[in-house]
Amino acid sequence: MNPLLLKYIVEELRDGLVGGIVSKVYQPDERHVILRVFAKGRERTLLISIHPVLCRIHLTGLRFRNPSIPPRFCALLRSRIINAIVHRIEQVDDERIVRVYLRKKTDGGIKTFVFVVELTGKSANVILVDGEEKVIDALRYFPEEDSPRCVKPGVKLKPLPGCRPETRGDIPEKEEGVSWNECVDRYYTEKVEKESFEAKRRELLRRIRKIEKKVRRKLQNLLKDREDATTGTSAKRLAELLLANFPRIRKGMKEIEVEDYYTSPPERIRIPLDESLTPQENVDRLFKRARKAKVCLDMLNKRIPYVEQELEYIDNLLYELESATTHGDLDTIEDELILAGYIKRDGMGKDLLKREDKRAEPVRRFTTQQGLQVLCGRSAVGNDLLLRRYAGRNDLWFHAKGVPGSHVLLKTGGRRMEDILPSIEEASRIAAYYSRAREETKVEVMYTPLSNVKKPPGAKPGMVVVGEGYRTIIVRPRNDE
Repeated sequence: MNPLLLKYIVEELRDGLVGGIVSKVYQPDERHVILRVFAKGRERTLLISIHPVLCRIHLTGLRFRNPSIPPRFCALLRSRIINAIVHRIEQVDDERIVRVYLRKKTDGGIKTFVFVVELTGKSANVILVDGEEKVIDALRYFPEEDSPRCVKPGVKLKPLPGCRPETRGDIPEKEEGVSWNECVDRYYTEKVEKESFEAKRRELLRRIRKIEKKVRRKLQNLLKDREDATTGTSAKRLAELLLANFPRIRKGMKEIEVEDYYTSPPERIRIPLDESLTPQENVDRLFKRARKAKVCLDMLNKRIPYVEQELEYIDNLLYELESATTHGDLDTIEDELILAGYIKRDGMGKDLLKREDKRAEPVRRFTTQQGLQVLCGRSAVGNDLLLRRYAGRNDLWFHAKGVPGSHVLLKTGGRRMEDILPSIEEASRIAAYYSRAREETKVEVMYTPLSNVKKPPGAKPGMVVVGEGYRTIIVRPRNDE
């Protein structure tokens, strides 16, 4: 925070909070402390952040999450400064340091506490000291051996070395009639929102890429197993060639040369033998290997399509992540990963701010020039919803061919296809736009009656199988919103 901006903030804090009583203390996470101060007939919220880039102090109108179990520093603050009176607030020598002086009546008399807020980037800290400048506790500890200044309970707090007035940091443009605290609150809220969104997007991308790598490795192993099994099934041919030359085989032979009548023209080949086995045992060994390989091949031929479909699903998740613009979009993707069993609900999506869970409907809605309704899935869940809730027997289904994208549904109202060709083109443009091919000048879109679209049993959200007989159209991507 710019020192000059901090000066404006402190002046307003002094006018608004001095004489007030600290009523509540929260610590939403390891970077933020929230003080609720009752002053001049109303309760105000003081936000203190030691974010390495967005460190700041100001009044805020936002609501914050309150953990059910208070962190260490928060618990200590509650025991010491709840019901304390804000006696004085000052900025230290035009530096990025604010000291909030508190007085509290106790059985032993009036005690003085100083709340020291150091907004110094990576070394930012919040420290509570007593009247003699001894550290009671701090948000961050700095051991003597690791830092030029020791910060831990019991030591006397020394001045922060090398902290001189600076002019770095933005000063947002303040509108007339708006306080500096209100201005800064809006300014940083926007920055925090953006940083929070990008941080969660990066984390989701990391997780999805990790899942993708694992599934690709699984598919590679299965394809290698199928190749081996295919080779194994050729043992049946070798066994039959041994039977055709059975009288020539003797125990103790390491191999036998035979004529392979399966080839045209026939070729001479050598078949390895186990010299410890009888001729019949060598034949049985090859037949057994062939049967085992066939069972394995049948199993692999059933399993591989599911893994390929899983990769397609993951590719669609990556497309959804590329297209995400809101926290709600990211929350939907996280929910999909949880429902699919890829990740556990571990609090990754938890957020500093309290947000109302008002996610947008996972379906976009449009109306064509002919007055027909077009529905477009926002996510895999939305794509599923089109088929389960909104689809009618006469409706048309659209999807950009060969690329991840949204499913699109054109509600035909029972009208014949030849009568709604303009609407079909509009729906196709929407399907092209809401796909990974949206930047292309021309996109091939497939469309078909809904009866030709099936969701396989056990398939992941948004995954369908389209039967033969679908049509395609080449269109320019267009967002008709």
